[in-house]
Amino acid sequence: TDPSMMARLKGYNWHKALKDAESDALDHLKRDAVLADHHVGFALLRTAATTSRLSYSAPPRPGWPSKSALPDSVDDVTQWQLISAYLKGELTSLPDIENRLPRPSSDAIDQCDLVLHIWHHYALPHKGDRSRIKRAVYLRANGAKPNKIAAVTGINVRQLRSVAHEAGQDIYDYVVFLNKC
Repeated sequence: TDPSMMARLKGYNWHKALKDAESDALDHLKRDAVLADHHVGFALLRTAATTSRLSYSAPPRPGWPSKSALPDSVDDVTQWQLISAYLKGELTSLPDIENRLPRPSSDAIDQCDLVLHIWHHYALPHKGDRSRIKRAVYLRANGAKPNKIAAVTGINVRQLRSVAHEAGQDIYDYVVFLNKC
């Protein structure tokens, strides 16, 4: 790790990040489960994956059609058509607008970068087929269903749960190490 990244990792407020991740982990636990360290680490990864998805949109794929501005079908009414109908007086109330999630704050993006650095450099270092395993865990952190991940990566649901626990524990252990520095 380069010295500037290590300084960023050591200088970050991990105490607040761990408290936020703990409350997030409690929200995602099943009723009969007991909060463990790996739940908090996986909550950090889940938050980082969500923030990354919202902050850094992928460029359009070359050779694939991009979404046009036209409605998907004849009966679809676009948001612009609804707003213009309201402005013309054809509608009595302003319709609900489909909102995107707001862009994350700079602190959330900074935490995302740091957690993803830990994910790439320190999580699951002892696994053999790291790319396939890490892809499966990252898909799970992004909210993909376990059976879908099993079909895509070839890792069964039990292995996925075990590896996700290990990844969460690795992230948690490294963050606790950084918090003590």
